[in-house]
Amino acid sequence: MIGQSVIRRAVIVRTVVAVAAASTALLASTAELGAQVEASPVLSGLVQRAGEPLGDVPVVLHRVDAAEAGALDTLVAATDGTFRFGLPSVPDPGGRGEIYFASVDHQGVLYFGPPVATAAELDSLYRIEVFDTLTAPPGGAAIPVSVRYLLVEPMQAGWSVTDLVELEVTGDRTLVPADSTSPTWRYLLPSGVGEVQVGGGDIAPVSTVFAGDTVSVSMPLTPGPRQLVLRYFLDSLSLEVPLPGTTGELELLVREPTPTIEVAGLVAVEPVELEPGVIYRRYAAAMLTDSAVTLRATDEGGSPAIPLEVLIVLIGLGLTAVGVWAVRRAPAAGVAASASGTAASGGRSAASGSGPASPAPEGPAERSRAALGPEARERLVLSIARIDERLEKTNDPGEAASLRAERDALMSRLRDG
Repeated sequence: MIGQSVIRRAVIVRTVVAVAAASTALLASTAELGAQVEASPVLSGLVQRAGEPLGDVPVVLHRVDAAEAGALDTLVAATDGTFRFGLPSVPDPGGRGEIYFASVDHQGVLYFGPPVATAAELDSLYRIEVFDTLTAPPGGAAIPVSVRYLLVEPMQAGWSVTDLVELEVTGDRTLVPADSTSPTWRYLLPSGVGEVQVGGGDIAPVSTVFAGDTVSVSMPLTPGPRQLVLRYFLDSLSLEVPLPGTTGELELLVREPTPTIEVAGLVAVEPVELEPGVIYRRYAAAMLTDSAVTLRATDEGGSPAIPLEVLIVLIGLGLTAVGVWAVRRAPAAGVAASASGTAASGGRSAASGSGPASPAPEGPAERSRAALGPEARERLVLSIARIDERLEKTNDPGEAASLRAERDALMSRLRDG
């Protein structure tokens, strides 16, 4: 199993640069095509639950652009689940850049449909998939980890670890916490790590809390794969990673040049080159249950770390972890938001398949290095909408302050992109 996945990913990784160049050209041609399509400013959709129409539920229309974001209209879906919104304008990606989407609150969980950013997307039936809920046990549900990747890079002082955990939420219900103080899911982190940051995948920073060596997630988790991206720091290259429960596949990648290291619990596999001249030493294992892996260095060394935004793009494409976002060093407000937020008992947000969680706040240097692509823009749009919904419903001043700080950072990123 490991050998096949290694070969598959190695082939994909080697095509990343070509794919990135091709996607730029595709974006330009897609924008041109969208501008040529004649479409009425109407969004026609369907609400579904377990594949069947769900009628008589309120549907909210949202609009986001670089200047503002908010709800535009609300209507009740017909008994057959259908709805129809008149839009103020046809989406114009080459001009105003507005994006429309709709949401449904079902059993206290907010579900979003996909963003509509081009005129051509109005030609298709717009679908919002919702799920019934299932309350997680007070200590959090036992959710298997399908894939986990640890990327270790040298810094000027110490080492940085990017930790991608992909859960597999089984069944056909959305997991929700038992109450406002209980987690939906908890997971052990390596002990002794410094300044854990979160931002990426499908799990919002404001719904993630760290206590000791445990990360707790309080947001609803919809069926299917859900990704959490963490970043933490080590003074020296010494790491023990607990693996509670079941882990389907684990890979450890350490950037070369690497000091002499000893790895227990994993098997050495062929290195991978993520971009010309940037090689990562690799170790892997599959089907791990209640185990641990350790990494120890006998000497320290290495080179400056590859920019994290480049690394995440390459790893995200090469490892087929769709929707992985970079975790960058956040300003104080962003760190506070990550540490203090919990999900409200009502109006909790969850993606219906395409909506990601909020990315970590970025500073001016990060914003200047990476312009927003279409997928990144859509992520920001949905993240802002989720925050707006939660701001309307929360009565917790601390949570509201954290949400506003996170929203301000996202709007700034959207304007600058």
